[in-house]
Amino acid sequence: MTTPVTLLGIVGGSASGKTCLAEEIARQNAHAGTYVLSEDDYYVDAGNRPGFDPNRFNFDEPAAKDHDLLLAHLEALKAGQAVQAPLYDFTTHCRRDETQWLEPAPLVVIEGLHLLASTAIARVLDLSVFVEADRDVRFQRRLARDVAERGRQPDFVKHQFETLVDPMHRTHIEPQKTRADLVIENMGAPDFKQLAEPVLARLNDQ
Repeated sequence: MTTPVTLLGIVGGSASGKTCLAEEIARQNAHAGTYVLSEDDYYVDAGNRPGFDPNRFNFDEPAAKDHDLLLAHLEALKAGQAVQAPLYDFTTHCRRDETQWLEPAPLVVIEGLHLLASTAIARVLDLSVFVEADRDVRFQRRLARDVAERGRQPDFVKHQFETLVDPMHRTHIEPQKTRADLVIENMGAPDFKQLAEPVLARLNDQ
Protein backbone atom coordinates (compact mmCIF):
# COMPACT_ATOMS: atom_id res chain seq x y z
CA MET A 1 0.00 0.00 0.00
CA THR A 2 1.34 3.43 -0.97
CA THR A 3 2.11 5.76 1.95
CA PRO A 4 -0.05 8.92 1.74
CA VAL A 5 1.89 12.03 0.72
CA THR A 6 1.01 15.36 2.34
CA LEU A 7 1.97 18.44 0.32
CA LEU A 8 2.66 21.57 2.37
CA GLY A 9 2.94 24.80 0.37
CA ILE A 10 4.73 27.81 1.86
CA VAL A 11 4.27 31.10 0.01
CA GLY A 12 5.49 34.64 0.65
CA GLY A 13 7.28 37.60 -0.82
CA SER A 14 10.92 37.62 -1.79
CA ALA A 15 13.06 37.35 1.38
CA SER A 16 10.01 36.94 3.61
CA GLY A 17 11.59 33.90 5.25
CA LYS A 18 9.54 31.22 3.51
CA THR A 19 12.60 29.16 2.54
CA CYS A 20 14.00 29.13 6.07
CA LEU A 21 10.59 28.21 7.48
CA ALA A 22 10.30 25.38 4.96
CA GLU A 23 13.76 24.12 5.87
CA GLU A 24 12.99 24.23 9.59
CA ILE A 25 9.82 22.18 9.11
CA ALA A 26 11.77 19.69 7.00
CA ARG A 27 14.50 19.53 9.65
CA GLN A 28 11.98 18.73 12.36
CA ASN A 29 10.51 15.98 10.19
CA ALA A 30 13.79 14.64 8.80
CA HIS A 31 13.16 11.28 10.48
CA ALA A 32 10.25 10.77 8.06
CA GLY A 33 12.28 11.72 4.98
CA THR A 34 10.70 15.17 4.59
CA TYR A 35 12.44 17.47 2.11
CA VAL A 36 11.95 20.89 0.54
CA LEU A 37 11.04 21.37 -3.12
CA SER A 38 11.72 24.91 -4.34
CA GLU A 39 9.45 26.59 -6.86
CA ASP A 40 12.52 28.61 -7.92
CA ASP A 41 13.92 25.49 -9.59
CA TYR A 42 10.91 25.61 -11.90
CA TYR A 43 11.77 28.95 -13.48
CA VAL A 44 11.47 28.78 -17.24
CA ASP A 45 14.78 28.23 -19.01
CA ALA A 46 15.01 31.93 -19.83
CA GLY A 47 18.77 32.17 -20.23
CA ASN A 48 18.68 29.94 -23.30
CA ARG A 49 16.07 32.05 -25.09
CA PRO A 50 17.27 34.18 -28.03
CA GLY A 51 17.71 37.82 -27.03
CA PHE A 52 17.31 37.11 -23.31
CA ASP A 53 18.16 40.16 -21.17
CA PRO A 54 18.20 39.52 -17.39
CA ASN A 55 17.78 43.25 -16.75
CA ARG A 56 14.44 43.26 -18.57
CA PHE A 57 13.04 39.79 -17.89
CA ASN A 58 10.32 39.76 -15.23
CA PHE A 59 11.27 36.98 -12.79
CA ASP A 60 8.59 38.08 -10.33
CA GLU A 61 5.42 37.23 -12.20
CA PRO A 62 3.81 33.76 -12.24
CA ALA A 63 4.47 33.38 -15.98
CA ALA A 64 8.22 33.13 -15.18
CA LYS A 65 7.56 29.71 -13.63
CA ASP A 66 6.86 26.42 -15.37
CA HIS A 67 3.79 25.67 -13.27
CA ASP A 68 2.65 22.92 -15.63
CA LEU A 69 5.81 20.92 -14.90
CA LEU A 70 5.61 21.65 -11.17
CA LEU A 71 1.98 20.54 -11.06
CA ALA A 72 2.81 17.34 -12.93
CA HIS A 73 5.57 16.56 -10.43
CA LEU A 74 3.37 17.28 -7.41
CA GLU A 75 0.61 15.08 -8.77
CA ALA A 76 3.15 12.32 -9.44
CA LEU A 77 4.49 12.50 -5.88
CA LYS A 78 0.93 12.34 -4.52
CA ALA A 79 0.40 9.24 -6.65
CA GLY A 80 3.49 7.59 -5.16
CA GLN A 81 5.78 8.15 -8.13
CA ALA A 82 9.32 9.54 -8.07
CA VAL A 83 10.20 12.58 -10.22
CA GLN A 84 13.31 14.13 -11.76
CA ALA A 85 13.01 17.75 -10.65
CA PRO A 86 14.94 20.52 -12.42
CA LEU A 87 17.75 22.53 -10.84
CA TYR A 88 18.02 26.23 -11.71
CA ASP A 89 21.21 28.29 -11.89
CA PHE A 90 20.62 31.92 -10.87
CA THR A 91 23.93 33.09 -12.29
CA THR A 92 23.17 31.88 -15.83
CA HIS A 93 19.34 31.99 -15.59
CA CYS A 94 19.29 28.49 -17.07
CA ARG A 95 18.36 25.04 -15.86
CA ARG A 96 21.35 22.89 -15.05
CA ASP A 97 22.07 19.76 -17.04
CA GLU A 98 21.65 17.62 -13.93
CA THR A 99 18.33 17.02 -12.19
CA GLN A 100 17.37 15.89 -8.67
CA TRP A 101 15.66 12.54 -8.15
CA LEU A 102 12.86 12.94 -5.60
CA GLU A 103 10.95 10.08 -4.04
CA PRO A 104 7.51 10.43 -2.44
CA ALA A 105 7.63 11.14 1.31
CA PRO A 106 4.94 11.38 4.00
CA LEU A 107 5.48 15.17 4.00
CA VAL A 108 6.86 17.20 1.10
CA VAL A 109 7.34 20.93 1.65
CA ILE A 110 7.10 23.19 -1.40
CA GLU A 111 8.14 26.83 -1.07
CA GLY A 112 7.91 29.69 -3.55
CA LEU A 113 6.52 33.04 -4.60
CA HIS A 114 3.58 31.98 -6.72
CA LEU A 115 2.26 28.62 -5.58
CA LEU A 116 -1.20 29.96 -4.74
CA ALA A 117 -1.32 32.08 -7.90
CA SER A 118 -1.94 28.80 -9.70
CA THR A 119 -5.42 27.48 -8.96
CA ALA A 120 -4.38 23.98 -9.98
CA ILE A 121 -1.34 23.93 -7.68
CA ALA A 122 -3.33 25.43 -4.80
CA ARG A 123 -5.87 22.66 -5.21
CA VAL A 124 -3.30 19.86 -4.96
CA LEU A 125 -1.74 21.23 -1.75
CA ASP A 126 -2.98 19.75 1.52
CA LEU A 127 -2.04 22.83 3.56
CA SER A 128 -0.91 26.28 2.44
CA VAL A 129 0.94 28.89 4.50
CA PHE A 130 1.62 32.54 3.68
CA VAL A 131 4.68 34.12 5.32
CA GLU A 132 4.22 37.85 5.80
CA ALA A 133 6.99 40.45 6.17
CA ASP A 134 6.80 44.17 5.43
CA ARG A 135 8.46 45.88 2.47
CA ASP A 136 11.55 47.28 4.20
CA VAL A 137 12.34 44.02 5.95
CA ARG A 138 12.07 42.08 2.70
CA PHE A 139 14.26 44.57 0.82
CA GLN A 140 17.10 44.49 3.35
CA ARG A 141 17.06 40.70 3.44
CA ARG A 142 16.98 40.44 -0.35
CA LEU A 143 19.83 42.93 -0.72
CA ALA A 144 22.06 40.92 1.62
CA ARG A 145 21.14 37.62 -0.03
CA ASP A 146 21.48 38.63 -3.67
CA VAL A 147 24.86 40.30 -3.16
CA ALA A 148 26.29 37.44 -1.11
CA GLU A 149 24.73 34.42 -2.83
CA ARG A 150 23.78 35.45 -6.35
CA GLY A 151 26.60 37.79 -7.37
CA ARG A 152 24.37 40.85 -7.83
CA GLN A 153 25.50 44.46 -7.43
CA PRO A 154 23.66 46.52 -4.75
CA ASP A 155 22.47 49.14 -7.26
CA PHE A 156 21.03 46.42 -9.47
CA VAL A 157 19.25 44.78 -6.53
CA LYS A 158 17.74 48.12 -5.44
CA HIS A 159 16.59 49.00 -8.96
CA GLN A 160 15.13 45.54 -9.53
CA PHE A 161 13.30 45.62 -6.21
CA GLU A 162 11.76 49.04 -6.81
CA THR A 163 10.78 48.53 -10.45
CA LEU A 164 9.82 44.84 -10.52
CA VAL A 165 9.92 42.97 -7.21
CA ASP A 166 7.79 45.32 -5.13
CA PRO A 167 5.17 46.09 -7.83
CA MET A 168 4.88 42.38 -8.59
CA HIS A 169 4.55 41.65 -4.88
CA ARG A 170 1.54 43.93 -4.67
CA THR A 171 0.03 42.52 -7.86
CA HIS A 172 0.72 38.79 -7.61
CA ILE A 173 1.98 37.82 -4.15
CA GLU A 174 0.03 39.84 -1.58
CA PRO A 175 -3.34 38.64 -2.97
CA GLN A 176 -2.29 35.05 -2.23
CA LYS A 177 -2.49 35.77 1.50
CA THR A 178 -6.29 35.50 1.40
CA ARG A 179 -6.03 32.10 -0.30
CA ALA A 180 -3.71 30.57 2.31
CA ASP A 181 -4.92 28.30 5.09
CA LEU A 182 -2.56 29.91 7.58
CA VAL A 183 -0.70 33.27 7.77
CA ILE A 184 2.61 33.51 9.68
CA GLU A 185 4.13 36.93 10.46
CA ASN A 186 7.91 37.20 10.20
CA MET A 187 8.62 40.88 10.74
CA GLY A 188 11.62 40.94 13.07
CA ALA A 189 14.59 38.77 13.93
CA PRO A 190 13.14 35.37 13.02
CA ASP A 191 12.94 32.35 15.29
CA PHE A 192 12.03 29.72 12.73
CA LYS A 193 11.59 26.98 15.31
CA GLN A 194 8.88 29.10 16.91
CA LEU A 195 7.39 30.13 13.56
CA ALA A 196 7.10 26.47 12.59
CA GLU A 197 5.02 25.56 15.64
CA PRO A 198 1.58 26.65 14.36
CA VAL A 199 2.27 25.02 10.99
CA LEU A 200 3.23 21.71 12.57
CA ALA A 201 0.18 21.93 14.83
CA ARG A 202 -2.11 22.31 11.80
CA LEU A 203 -0.42 19.37 10.09
CA ASN A 204 -0.92 17.22 13.16
CA ASP A 205 -4.62 18.16 13.25
CA GLN A 206 -5.19 16.97 9.69
